Amino acid sequence: MTDTVVSYIFFLLLAILVILAFVIGNEKMIKVLLGNYILATLCLAANQSLDVLVQFLMITPNLEILNISYENIANFIVAGKTSIVLILYLLLLFLMYQKSRIRITLPGDEILQKTFSLFLVPLTVISLILTLEIVILGMNSLNPDSLETLARSFTNNYYIINFIVLTPVWIFLHGLATVLITTEIKMSIKTDI
Repeated sequence: MTDTVVSYIFFLLLAILVILAFVIGNEKMIKVLLGNYILATLCLAANQSLDVLVQFLMITPNLEILNISYENIANFIVAGKTSIVLILYLLLLFLMYQKSRIRITLPGDEILQKTFSLFLVPLTVISLILTLEIVILGMNSLNPDSLETLARSFTNNYYIINFIVLTPVWIFLHGLATVLITTEIKMSIKTDI
């Protein structure tokens, strides 16, 4: 694929996610934000757990279960690990979105809700992109060298490469912004002046 096609696909995905974020509303966006942090951790753990399972199966590759050798099971898991973790992520995201008992109370003022949407939409879109990146790349999503190699393998677009390489920074800044926006912090400063 050419760089132009990759850029178009990236920005089309971004536009679809922005529209989706506006459609679901503030309460659901907060559920998605909070759920994505939980799900990202679960997907990293699932990714590593599948590696441990493959190692365990390869200890005795000739044993069978239901007439399928452990080696064949291990090969299937290795070949489909990204798909398995992606399906797990999508199922759990749907559960978090639909069945979560997280209750969100937002101010009734329409101006505040619109302002809140202006902050939540980019956070939600970035949250979905970062979590999908973590789901697909696993532990490599936190290694800048692996991220740069991956980014350069499919595009030469400077901005997309830097966005991908800076994933750990985006995760940190995104998490910090989410905590600050979704918590109520009241400060009282008294001086004797």
